[in-house]
Amino acid sequence: MDVQPAVLSAVNSGADSCEPPRKVGWALRAGYLNTTPGDEEHEHFAALWAAMEFRLQDGTWGAVLGPFRTTDDNGDLVPRAVRDMTPAVFDTWAAYAPETTNALARARLHHLLWEARHGTRPIEHLRSAVHSYRAGARMLLTRAEEHEEALANPPEPAAFEVGLARLRAVDALVFAHGLAATTRRPECTDIVREMIALGHAVLDWTPPVPDVLTRMTAPLVASKDNWSALHALLERAADEYCGEGLFHYRVEFLEELRRVVRTDDERRDVNEKIHRARMGLADSSTGLRKLLALEDAARHARDSGLTDALNEVRRTQQKIGRDEMTMDTIRTPVSLPPGYLEAASAAIDAAGSMEDALHFIATTPATMSDSATLPSGLLSLPTVYINPNGPVVTRTVESNSTRGDGFLLRQHVVALEVHGLAVEAQLDRVRDRFRPTAEDLAPFLAGPQHAVETRMRGLARAFEAFWEGDVDTALALALPRLEGILRRRLKAADIGVITYAKGEAIGQVQQLGSLLDKLDELGFPEPWPLVLRTVLGNAEGQMNLRNDVLHDLVDTPSRHRTALVLQIALAMIFLGEEPPARTTPAGSSLRTPLPWNAAVDQHLPFPVPDPRAHHFVTQYADMHDVVAGLTVPSGIPQSAATVLHTARELLRHSYFCYEFSTVALLHALIAMEIVLRAKIPDSGTKPLNTLIRQGNERGLLTERQTEFLHDGRKLRNRIAHGQRAHSVMPPHWGAGMLTTSFALISEVWAAQPTPPATTGTDEGTGI
Repeated sequence: MDVQPAVLSAVNSGADSCEPPRKVGWALRAGYLNTTPGDEEHEHFAALWAAMEFRLQDGTWGAVLGPFRTTDDNGDLVPRAVRDMTPAVFDTWAAYAPETTNALARARLHHLLWEARHGTRPIEHLRSAVHSYRAGARMLLTRAEEHEEALANPPEPAAFEVGLARLRAVDALVFAHGLAATTRRPECTDIVREMIALGHAVLDWTPPVPDVLTRMTAPLVASKDNWSALHALLERAADEYCGEGLFHYRVEFLEELRRVVRTDDERRDVNEKIHRARMGLADSSTGLRKLLALEDAARHARDSGLTDALNEVRRTQQKIGRDEMTMDTIRTPVSLPPGYLEAASAAIDAAGSMEDALHFIATTPATMSDSATLPSGLLSLPTVYINPNGPVVTRTVESNSTRGDGFLLRQHVVALEVHGLAVEAQLDRVRDRFRPTAEDLAPFLAGPQHAVETRMRGLARAFEAFWEGDVDTALALALPRLEGILRRRLKAADIGVITYAKGEAIGQVQQLGSLLDKLDELGFPEPWPLVLRTVLGNAEGQMNLRNDVLHDLVDTPSRHRTALVLQIALAMIFLGEEPPARTTPAGSSLRTPLPWNAAVDQHLPFPVPDPRAHHFVTQYADMHDVVAGLTVPSGIPQSAATVLHTARELLRHSYFCYEFSTVALLHALIAMEIVLRAKIPDSGTKPLNTLIRQGNERGLLTERQTEFLHDGRKLRNRIAHGQRAHSVMPPHWGAGMLTTSFALISEVWAAQPTPPATTGTDEGTGI
């Protein structure tokens, strides 16, 4: 391959720069943009520009910029590995590497060729990369010294150039050391000696540059062969970087020093110095930074066996007051659908009695999604959970620990917050209509066997306190009684709630956290188990209301969260129970309900709107827009078209019966089965499972379509066999899934099957 002079000139252009690869990359980019695609010169510019865009992250070289960049399905840039480049690119790198006079550009090209294991002797690329990195480092350090000597008081740009040149020199030596150490090259000893000497020189630089030193010491500490030479350098670095604003560097060098010392006495002495440095960092900090510094100091003291030091940290930390934490509240506005609270109150107006109204609240859960996709580009930050009563950090969550799952958990909390507003409005409407007292409520609440009357008096008082505005009392009364009801329901279902003694551990009655894990065994319909865990649980992404309130960990909770707890208490009593009869005695103090729209309360000859639909649409006419895009595909069998028409109407009428949305999807699956039987000549009475498999084998179904149909089949089977109650979904979600089903049926009907190579007999069982 011939080297193009213009391209080689661009590669050599960065020789006098403090950042050679970056400057070379700019020159190559300009050449790439100013040459004709397809020309040899243009292709050389492209290949070499790509080489300058590679970066090393977590031990792997990858490039996201340059002419060879790639994107994923979301349009986000994806790092491209060295070995993914084409052979022509490698040949271009190999042609220019020995020709360039730019030491660091030459080192980069040989380094990448070694990563690709290019050529018959890749080790030669490694040897050349090591040699070039060392030469480039010496060149940059010389340039930095010349800058300093030329300017007694260098201006800001010149000082920046000096620091940048030194930083890139250190990076070059680190690369050289990494390559030599990995392959046990004999020059590794010389490189270590150069790095140690440079480290001592760094300590003499003014102003101090600890970041440069940490870049060198970290890889050197990894090998025991370097410990003796490192000992003096790390001791000196820890002593030099000990002033205000440098405590964290002192800690870092001391922790590295602890790894290289030989005796226990030396190690204990270093541990005590680390403790003092961490306490110095805490003393120089305020608010949350001080708390986190003390947490690190406590962790170090505990792990190092420094008992007195640990007690010192505890005493200091417990003196931090809430007013010192300087925490701000971040609120995210949520717009409620028009008429949302009015619709919730209207459902109570339609109830014939207080008992009917409370039973309706008890059996109407929040709408909870079971899947969520993290929006593209959404930033997820590391999270620290703090109990300010200590104060103490109770949990930390890394930014990538849950990814989309964490976003789903946050959606659950938001859904329950919004639902709590509706329950709050409904409970207030119960108060306004029926004006009940605790004496009126107690007989009603104590109806089921698991709701003991002596305990339900306290729950009745909780409702009364809620209506009086005393949410602290309401929660203090409701939460323990809620737990008691759940425990009694588990015992009645013969589900274990006790733990026997084992070893030194005594037997005990299980507490709320363990009881919540048994909700699925109890058979509560979805989404109630998810609702209870989210509101009462203590795991990541849960509200933890029970612990926060009963352990006095928070100020007074909001009223709508209190309403959620009261609804859950009602659900624990009445889920699975028959609707209650009127329990109020004739001589009760329950007053006559206040006037309301009498027409709403009549038993009308047409369906009453399902209150849950008002969370998403305001009137039945809005449902026409929801299903407007659901057009029955033309040409399909009439029986399938009829079923799809029925599915569309079921979704439209989910305004009156929310569960119709799920039935609509099941009907769409029936239509798909009809189409498959029509397309597969020997379908006979084969089950759907076999039809899907044959459709895939004959080219009627793609892998994506096959997976979608199997998921639908499994859901249908679980519902048909009583393994799962009907799930519910918002109208727009149902419309989206039906749109997919309609399109899938149209695609399958238009597909041309591939005749089977052999004729066999398919057998299957089940649905």
